[in-house]
Amino acid sequence: MAWQHTIYAYPMLFAMALSLIFAWYALSIRHRHSQRPTLLIFAAMNVAIAIWTGFSAVKLLSTDPTIQFHTYRLLYLGSSSVGPLLLLFVLAYTDRVQWVRRDVLAGLFVVPVVFWVLLFTNPHDVVIVDTRILEVDGLLVMRATTGPAHVALSFTYASLMAVLTLAVIVSEAVRRGRAYLPQGGLLALAIVTPITVSLLTSANVPPFTVDSVNYVPASTAISSVAIGVAMHRYRLLDLQPIADRIVIEQSPDAVLVLDALRRVVHANGTATEALGNDGTSLLERSLGSLLPGLELSTSESVETTFETTTAAEGSVVYDARAQPLERRGTHVGWVLVCRDVTEIHRRQQELEAFTGVISHDLRQPLRTTEQYLGLIEQRVGPSLDVEDRELLSVALRNTDRLQVMIDDLLQYSKIGASDVTLEPVDCTTAVNSVLDGLRFELEDRNATVTVGDLPTVSGVDHLLRRLFQNLLDNALKYGHPQHPEIEISAAPQGDEWLFRVRDNGPGIDPADQQRVFDLFTRGLEPRDTANDSLDSSESNDTNRGKSDRGATGSGMGLAICKRIVETHDGTIDLESSPRSGTTVAFTLPAASGAETSASTSRYE
Repeated sequence: MAWQHTIYAYPMLFAMALSLIFAWYALSIRHRHSQRPTLLIFAAMNVAIAIWTGFSAVKLLSTDPTIQFHTYRLLYLGSSSVGPLLLLFVLAYTDRVQWVRRDVLAGLFVVPVVFWVLLFTNPHDVVIVDTRILEVDGLLVMRATTGPAHVALSFTYASLMAVLTLAVIVSEAVRRGRAYLPQGGLLALAIVTPITVSLLTSANVPPFTVDSVNYVPASTAISSVAIGVAMHRYRLLDLQPIADRIVIEQSPDAVLVLDALRRVVHANGTATEALGNDGTSLLERSLGSLLPGLELSTSESVETTFETTTAAEGSVVYDARAQPLERRGTHVGWVLVCRDVTEIHRRQQELEAFTGVISHDLRQPLRTTEQYLGLIEQRVGPSLDVEDRELLSVALRNTDRLQVMIDDLLQYSKIGASDVTLEPVDCTTAVNSVLDGLRFELEDRNATVTVGDLPTVSGVDHLLRRLFQNLLDNALKYGHPQHPEIEISAAPQGDEWLFRVRDNGPGIDPADQQRVFDLFTRGLEPRDTANDSLDSSESNDTNRGKSDRGATGSGMGLAICKRIVETHDGTIDLESSPRSGTTVAFTLPAASGAETSASTSRYE
């Protein structure tokens, strides 16, 4: 058996090798993707390309007419399968899975199977009329004169499959906009290249003539490279448009993709309905015309809340998150996700208004009651016996506690997104301000407070002061009964600061630690010695020194701390064990370029 060397075989062999690699890769990752049919179809399509290009290479490299004839027929087992399999792959890839089923597969392969039967039997020369051996550039090549069945069942059917596949890709590109153009363009290139070369060959356009080397199998090298780029650069098999459709298109949030000029290049259905006029397209619209006043950064993500007016719903409040996009170090645009929080915003305003009204309506009667009880104590207190004086004392403490609860409830209701305008806050200044307000309590309790080097963080000043106020109040109230010791420290943790406020009190039972940040949680201690209710009393000051954490307060102190920390996108936790003290640890975002205040202090 004689062979001939030609560079025209290299692209075919290259395409065959790439296709086999792609098929192996698709099959190897099926177990990671629940063995979805897309990967199996993709693997089968590449095997078909490998059969086509492999037998084409053998046909070109051999000088034996018999081998050339047999490989000519065998290569059609691959080439006739590529079109139906490629159509099925694109249907699955674009989430048109209702068409990826066995009856459709069988229907698509009816024509190829009929063609194969006729090709190998060739009754009445319906497929191959005759064959001839030509010498082209020193090569012996076999060319065939084809019959009507070959034109109808091979060339025409392959062209129809290509047109249908391109129609699916184009419709997907129109629906999804520019975001789909790169991978859609690569798939289109893979389809169009061999069809174009085949058309040029049929039309005898030099150098693609019927009496020259058949360039169609060689052109599949371009198709294989395009598929490879799509797999590697755009993760063709890992991140399918089905994920985009489910996560983005069906998302209740408005999702916009903007180019570097802040023009919309893709918008999901929610964005179109929310921001478009009567559902009109948002493509090519500028961000300024849709959401005026929304500022974006090219170097970091942006989170903000803004209010806009839409034709459909009037005034709407959105939480927006914008993430800059880069390609090879160059800024190319943004992804903008807007969540409609109008109802949450409205309910928050209603809650604030309701809490304000309730607190106002309750404060006045409580103040009056407190004043009356004070007058009674002044007028008849000396004449009361011990039991009556204790009852009067309980009534005064309960009115004071109710006042604290009302203040805390009002403060809790006001902590929310509407309060968040982050600015640099010097934590040393904030803590010192709180300690100045606690000066007399610190002296009365013989307390020691150690303040380490505290940073400047990004936050809301009055909220962070309230945070430190509540934590220091708790640490002072529930520290050691005779000599409370409190430590405040901070350490860097990535883009955040980790703060710790530690006391030396009796601690909290592990079973109760999960509840300390819940609203109205009081009386958590190592032993069940607390008897906390609005009509109970503490027998003496020693009992107040026990770990009756929150018993004399509103039960909202740590809940307020948690809400403040979470408003700053931080986390808060508590570490405690009986007789080992309690540490509250929380994180706050670091301020850009800020340094710590190196001023370790000790208050005694």
